[in-house]
Amino acid sequence: MQKEYIVLKEDELEEFIIENFKEDAIVEISYNRVFIPGKILYIDDDASITLQLKGELLNQRVDIDINEVKKELVEIIHTYEDKSIIISIID
Repeated sequence: MQKEYIVLKEDELEEFIIENFKEDAIVEISYNRVFIPGKILYIDDDASITLQLKGELLNQRVDIDINEVKKELVEIIHTYEDKSIIISIID
């Protein structure tokens, strides 16, 4: 699997998600003390992401507003086909 590491500023994240993330991709979002793995079902124009959670206990849909959590983001991993993009956020 091909891996790409990217460092983005908080204000660059929304545009990057809208332009590069794809529905049906797997995404892993780490922020604050929360880890959210799931499949992207939908990406809104403001970079809100609807996920189908992939967990042993939870398998529901959740909406993540990236703009609300971007100050607390540690890392986002976006995997589609044979490529993973690992995004670190700086302020």
